[in-house]
Amino acid sequence: MMNRTTIVGLFLGFAGAALDFSSGYSLISQSTMTVDKMGVMMTEHNSTVLGWGAGISILGVALVITAIASVTKFGSARMGLFGALMIVFGAIMFAIGGSMYSGIVPLMSYSILSSVGMFIVGALMIVNGLLMTRNHSMM
Repeated sequence: MMNRTTIVGLFLGFAGAALDFSSGYSLISQSTMTVDKMGVMMTEHNSTVLGWGAGISILGVALVITAIASVTKFGSARMGLFGALMIVFGAIMFAIGGSMYSGIVPLMSYSILSSVGMFIVGALMIVNGLLMTRNHSMM
């Protein structure tokens, strides 16, 4: 039987993954730039932006896998582990949201929406992860 924190964790995992995928796609699509080298126009990829986009997308994949695994029989037996993973993923999303807001992550379009979304979902994931680990230790 799934409790409320598990259902909220599943929702937050999917919401966080959706934010990660949209931010990652936005970064990857903005990574190309046209440069003029001795009169010849060339298209190059900005490796820093491409790396951020790939990293955020990989975080989204990890969130989906963890969210699905947490509602299975395997996850219910290891609720403390999944609560700790949710805290870690929430802290990472909170840090990425701060990096987006401050301009460290070179996100140009939808930067305010993505960064605030990352802040909110990251903070909620941390709180829910704490509740999951606390509920597990009470059982």
